[in-house]
Amino acid sequence: MRKLSLILPLAILAFGSVVVNSQETSSPNTYTQSVTREVLASGYPTQDKKQILELVRYTIAPRAKLPTHTHPGMQIERVEAGTLTYTVVEGEAKVTKANGTEFILQKGKTIQLTVGDALVESAGMVHYGENQTNKPIILLSASLFNTNQPKAILTNPENR
Repeated sequence: MRKLSLILPLAILAFGSVVVNSQETSSPNTYTQSVTREVLASGYPTQDKKQILELVRYTIAPRAKLPTHTHPGMQIERVEAGTLTYTVVEGEAKVTKANGTEFILQKGKTIQLTVGDALVESAGMVHYGENQTNKPIILLSASLFNTNQPKAILTNPENR
């Protein structure tokens, strides 16, 4: 396991590439937040190493808002602590509540995900999440992405 404490722009907070020990000082980007990323396990499902499978624990700081983004592959999350406010901008996400209820969260809809709730994000689905509380959110996240692509792609980088 490796644990990284990061201070980085939200483009990176949104599960993008990792920059270690980097701080922005007086940047025009006011969306800088703190997140901890702990890789619990990772591996390549095939010999050609074209894809990477990762299991990660993210801790999202209070009052952090992730930018609107997509993923180049499938990603699943489960809330371990806190309340994640999650919005689908384009496409849909499959939500499984802690009590086992499953439904599809449609375009333009927002939901509060709490401990035990999970969601499935398909490739290209546009979404964002935020922590509207004063307590951190802890997510377990598994993803299967091509190794040569970023983990998150901002949809409107000029607005973030």
